[in-house]
Amino acid sequence: MKKQRLRLIGGILVSLLFLGWALWGVRWDEFWQSLRGARYGYLVPAAVIIYLVSWVRAYRWRLLMANDPALSLGRVFRFVNIGYFFNNVLPAKAGEVVRGYLAGRIIEGSYGQAASSLLIERLLDVLCVVILLVILLPFVALPPWLMRGGLIFGAAAVGGTIVLIILSRFGARGVDFVWRWVGRIPIVGHRRVKEALEHLMEGFGVLTNRRLLPGILLGSALVWLGYALFNYTVMAAFGLNALPFSAAAMVLCATGFAMVLPSSPGAIGVFEKAGMIALALYGVGESLAFSTMLVLHLYTNVILIALGLVGLAMEGLSYRRLREEAIAREEALPKS
Repeated sequence: MKKQRLRLIGGILVSLLFLGWALWGVRWDEFWQSLRGARYGYLVPAAVIIYLVSWVRAYRWRLLMANDPALSLGRVFRFVNIGYFFNNVLPAKAGEVVRGYLAGRIIEGSYGQAASSLLIERLLDVLCVVILLVILLPFVALPPWLMRGGLIFGAAAVGGTIVLIILSRFGARGVDFVWRWVGRIPIVGHRRVKEALEHLMEGFGVLTNRRLLPGILLGSALVWLGYALFNYTVMAAFGLNALPFSAAAMVLCATGFAMVLPSSPGAIGVFEKAGMIALALYGVGESLAFSTMLVLHLYTNVILIALGLVGLAMEGLSYRRLREEAIAREEALPKS
């Protein structure tokens, strides 16, 4: 519990810092004017888009769990939404622990397989953001520091993925080979870390499955295209549909990278400032950019929380029970 409180306090401080930075140049008369003048009818198709994206995420996650027949697509969809709900109300991405636990109760590989599929899902998302950023480079004049940072981060992600795929071909022998050196490092060489690495290697076998890989890659592309379309639809409510579609994609890249930072539940402040930086590249003023990003962020969270609550009700689960189990499982992980 102490560890959870420290994470929460640290995340809140980071969020407050970024929120203050976001508000620094906002002119409140322009901010309220943009909110009053917004065409909120665009939020209806935006809600449909985010709903469909959640189904695609569920489809991809089910494939990453080796298309386990014990889990129907409908249940995976509910688990995805429950996970997003907990991500928005608990710190440290606790929703990932929750949905891994929910799926792990049912699938043959238990929590280990579910957790490894979530790690691979997160890695695929990082790779999608990196690829999207590379595609945008010819169309956007990015600051040199941002371009260098994105490319370095992207190269590390791609390189790490290649190494993990190669190791997965060797199975337990690959893990034992790596552990000759990693096992000597304090804390990192913990037995639980090795177990997690073994599960990860088992999960990576999915990416070498020719039957499942096309669906996984197509699902990943559709997820991120859907998110960019969602951004563009919400931006249209504030008259920003005159901007090229690349602006919505750049907002997606900026907020995607920003979500890596530790912050409060829902990434308040961090999300808004990252999106404002992206919109500034297209000449959008700080007041309009802040109102757009604030509505985009709040609306996304409201939809995902609502879907999560429906998922909890349909699964007959309680918030308190899952919260306690998620915290207990996090506390059981090796301390770093």
